[in-house]
Amino acid sequence: SRLLEYIHAELRRVDAPVHLVQKLSPPVDRSATKELMERVDLVVVTGSQSNVSAAYSSGTPAIGVGVGNATVIVDESAGLEDAAKRIMLSKTFDHATSCSSENAVIILDEVRRPMLDALVRHGGALLDADEKKRIQVALWQQGRLNRGMLARSPEVLCELSGLGRKELRESAFLMVEEQGVGPEYPFSGEKLSPLLAVYIAAD
Repeated sequence: SRLLEYIHAELRRVDAPVHLVQKLSPPVDRSATKELMERVDLVVVTGSQSNVSAAYSSGTPAIGVGVGNATVIVDESAGLEDAAKRIMLSKTFDHATSCSSENAVIILDEVRRPMLDALVRHGGALLDADEKKRIQVALWQQGRLNRGMLARSPEVLCELSGLGRKELRESAFLMVEEQGVGPEYPFSGEKLSPLLAVYIAAD
């Protein structure tokens, strides 16, 4: 509501109709959203792939941004402390729900150990293989992200996954080492949670 007030104030300032930007009154459901998309002149949509698909099939011109899955590469030329701090800020802002939040980091062999150490100093905690399996089972159910675990703190993620290790529960973000990409490696995709996939590459 406050954002809309700011937008309306600026529209008034330039003598534009305030109803150029509107919001649906709660409770918002799919049918109301569908009708809104059919009645407006342009739909700009972000969020889940189903939201974007609905906008594209509404009959209204649409601009969509679907899944976000930003990856950062850290090589030997990087300032490791600065890189770790920036990754932490990205991964913890709004519990990593932003499309621009880093979902994976590729660390070159040459700086593997010092970069992992820097990430830990900035609040990261690396899961072991068993912990990785347990959080995977909890986070993906029937091939889809578990809504109850999205945009939740590491403490909640650990609780819902049955992970009791203190370092994990008290961390700013969690990390899992991953080897591949694609559907059979779900950590390679969007996670919408403070959980960072870590890849190690030779070059």
